[in-house]
Amino acid sequence: MRLVLALLALSACTHDVHCQFPATPDEPTSSIVVLFSQPASDVAIALNGVLVVSDAHTERVVIERAPIGTDDLVIAANGGDKEVKVWVSGDHATTVPIGMPDASVGFLKTLFGTLITIVVYSLLH
Repeated sequence: MRLVLALLALSACTHDVHCQFPATPDEPTSSIVVLFSQPASDVAIALNGVLVVSDAHTERVVIERAPIGTDDLVIAANGGDKEVKVWVSGDHATTVPIGMPDASVGFLKTLFGTLITIVVYSLLH
């Protein structure tokens, strides 16, 4: 029983995610660091239309080999999504702070909406 609880606790912990954009070898690149305001679940990130992170639970994502210049970053987490354009320079990593909705609040809203739908449907029929 203790082993199961320990495994559940470990799986709930967030870990930094490191990934690489598939840039060409001669293309000038740098890094993008995405910092979430709180631990995020079901994180998916696309950089310039290329999926670089999928189904992660994290507070920090480091994308290596991001093309220098203006990049399109689409971030989905906790049931919400954001699209931002970021300027990436070769001097240092570009940090993008992101505030995402709390996953538990979204779940409670969905549950409450479902319960109201069931009650209204029952009263009408």
